Amino acid sequence: GAGGIGRLWWMFPAGAAILTAFAWWQRRLVARDSQPLLDPRLFTTVRGYAVGAGVGTLYFVGFSGVWLVFALFYQDGLGFSPLRSGLAVTPFALGSAVAAAVAGRLVDRLGRMLTVGGLTAVIAGLGGTALLLRFAPLDIAPWAAAPVLFLGGVGSGCVISPNITMTLRDVPVRMAGAAGGALQTGQRLGAAVGTAALPGLFYLVLGGGDDYRGALVAALGAGLVGMAASLALAASDYRRDRRMRRPHATCPDDVANSPMHARQN
Repeated sequence: GAGGIGRLWWMFPAGAAILTAFAWWQRRLVARDSQPLLDPRLFTTVRGYAVGAGVGTLYFVGFSGVWLVFALFYQDGLGFSPLRSGLAVTPFALGSAVAAAVAGRLVDRLGRMLTVGGLTAVIAGLGGTALLLRFAPLDIAPWAAAPVLFLGGVGSGCVISPNITMTLRDVPVRMAGAAGGALQTGQRLGAAVGTAALPGLFYLVLGGGDDYRGALVAALGAGLVGMAASLALAASDYRRDRRMRRPHATCPDDVANSPMHARQN
């Protein structure tokens, strides 16, 4: 609760200090030609790694906690059994399984556009689910939400595995172990933050009342913020890739000074 956070405030600056010291030590090891646990050059010289790690971490912040929130809403708010609660969110899992099988064959062709489209679909699916569960009659809302949950699952299947592929594909072999470990660690940290924060917000909004719908919308809205940040990062990377691939326009001065132009004159 808030009292616990108040008592443990010192852990936040202590954690920041530890992370700063860790980054300094890793840079020092690189400068001495030693083997670091996390090579800082992954984030500064390997194309796409920093963006991919950021996309994955932010996505898991918003994505991981929503399933516990759904379970709290369905079981405590609507009185569903655990089995029925799980079945209510199964369309998301089905959509994710179907899309993941296809996305692996599309990532080389579509690149970052695949994750941009996937993140957009996840946000639309979970946002639409939140609106349906908030305003539709409760006896039909969970089943009316099934199609939009399926859409969100399709989007998720186009995010996680393709993002890992794009993040690691330009990593040198000598950095592969550190790169994969750091990527997974970032995703796990994001998942831990989301799993703690979203249910905490759910209970904060719920208070001692019974507005489970309002609590659900608040928690899912917070999760969507993390996903929107992930989408913004992926979209910026996609735009940068397009600018890099765009053929340079011919400058009028180059035309005027070209051999062909000189012969014509």
